[in-house]
Amino acid sequence: MQTLATGFARARSLSTHPATAPAPADAQVAPPAAATPSDGRELDIGALSRIELDPRTLSHNRVIVDELTPASAAYKMLRTRVLQRMRRNGWTTIAVTGTCVGEGKSLTALNLSISLARNVGTSVVLADVDFRKPSLYRHLGVWPRYGIGDFLRGAAPLEHVAVCPGVDRLAVLLNDRPFSRSSEMLASPQMENLVQRVKLGEGRIVVFDLPPVLASDDMLAFCPQVDAVLLVVAQGTTRQADIDAARELLQNVNVVGVVLNRSSANVTPYYYGLTH
Repeated sequence: MQTLATGFARARSLSTHPATAPAPADAQVAPPAAATPSDGRELDIGALSRIELDPRTLSHNRVIVDELTPASAAYKMLRTRVLQRMRRNGWTTIAVTGTCVGEGKSLTALNLSISLARNVGTSVVLADVDFRKPSLYRHLGVWPRYGIGDFLRGAAPLEHVAVCPGVDRLAVLLNDRPFSRSSEMLASPQMENLVQRVKLGEGRIVVFDLPPVLASDDMLAFCPQVDAVLLVVAQGTTRQADIDAARELLQNVNVVGVVLNRSSANVTPYYYGLTH
């Protein structure tokens, strides 16, 4: 595994503020039914339903809509570094996680996915599999008719769960409620089926928004399904002890880099610290 030393060393300048505990899951689902094998069909992004988004809501939620902003430039740099690392290793799936809540990992996953989709030759599927505290639907300002949980229970086909948020070559799979048996769902055969489906496609990159690695066992339960992990930390939120604990837990995982949000030492709102 490639060392985390560079990214973690940069993050050591963070202020030490207590991490916020994640909200408890308040919805339950039935145990997964017997898995059905993947039918081998590619998720055709061009054929998906398109949803209309409010630009004011996106701007308010700090979703990248203007490609000329400093934040957009920072995400383009992050995109290039991530793509280089993934293409070099033949990776197609990446999980975005943090150490604790409030570090901006979901917004990072969303903006990175938008930037990736704007890269010619790359198609992207972004899946909200933070079953403890889903938030991508709120960032986009939409309430999905079907969520990932509906697909996992066999209540809706994948094509009805996935939607196009108005960005070419980008599909999102949303979820608007928490589940109490989240780690079991993430490790289920149905989830494996979903992963196999969404990663099919020319130039396809799949981004999974996962719960913070220290908040539960969800991230570790899902790790076997992905090729690599991007860790997000935040100045003024992430504690050094959290970084050290996350580093220990992820020592056997392909970590492509560490993103430092809200850094006061840079002119752009985001600092990327990809490991070497």
